[in-house]
Amino acid sequence: MKYKRIISMIAAGVMTLSFMSCSSDNSENKSVAVGTGEEVVVATSVAVTEILDALGVKVSGVPSTSYELPESTEGAVEIGNPMSPDLEIIKSLNPTVVVSVDTLGSDYMNLFIKNNIPSEFVSLESLDGLKEAIISLGERFDKDDEATALINEIQAKELEVQEKAASLEDTDVLVLFAAPGSTMIATSKSYIGSLVELVGGKNIIEDNSTSFTTYNKEDLAMLNQDKILVMVHALPEETKAALEAEMATDSAWQNIDAVKEGNVVYLDSEYFGMSANLKVIEGLDMLSDIVHGIGE
Repeated sequence: MKYKRIISMIAAGVMTLSFMSCSSDNSENKSVAVGTGEEVVVATSVAVTEILDALGVKVSGVPSTSYELPESTEGAVEIGNPMSPDLEIIKSLNPTVVVSVDTLGSDYMNLFIKNNIPSEFVSLESLDGLKEAIISLGERFDKDDEATALINEIQAKELEVQEKAASLEDTDVLVLFAAPGSTMIATSKSYIGSLVELVGGKNIIEDNSTSFTTYNKEDLAMLNQDKILVMVHALPEETKAALEAEMATDSAWQNIDAVKEGNVVYLDSEYFGMSANLKVIEGLDMLSDIVHGIGE
């Protein structure tokens, strides 16, 4: 909850500044003519962009990001940071629909309504949410066959890793969520926590009341986890370096066996982030091997 409040406050401030500024260059140079019956689709997150691409939906507006976007989006207009998209650029595209995630809450969602921008929101906070988003977007854009194929692929991978986990010993895992200046525990209610359990890892923090919770390092030393997995968010390289330095110098961390024995794994942020995404199909194989120490 603390993390969500912090993110919401930052997002609100950034969005306010973004929406107050209006660029005439954007409206003049980036407008898109819409033909009769032509869909003009804008995606405000990388995960949504990838889903639409997989469904075969052309995307005219994409988020500004350091991540590589699908080839089909080449030439699409960047509409700004996912947390604070530029409404003036979006309006200049004359979209028939803007597809976003609902993670940032009602204030974020209401901005599109107040600005008369047609929008649709999907929940990507869980694997089930991802599958529901695929189905709903498949219906919205008349891509039911493509949606069914994607769902079948995800479900086949789920079954595969579950069957694999059944033949292996359980691994006690502590899952950490690390962002600049903050480290929390990810419970099984979080997206990453749910994936760990799916592949056969046992989250040693049994708290389903919240996705992320605070911790006491001295208490963690008594839990005797086999492995620590770290999901890094926002400035992943800097965040990883900071936590590595802390673990190397902090006596409380050094009392934890998994740290002393080098059983701390930093997850690839491209595959394991705050939102569920289509990379989960590859990610589940990766996570299964990590949790069970296969290939080490």
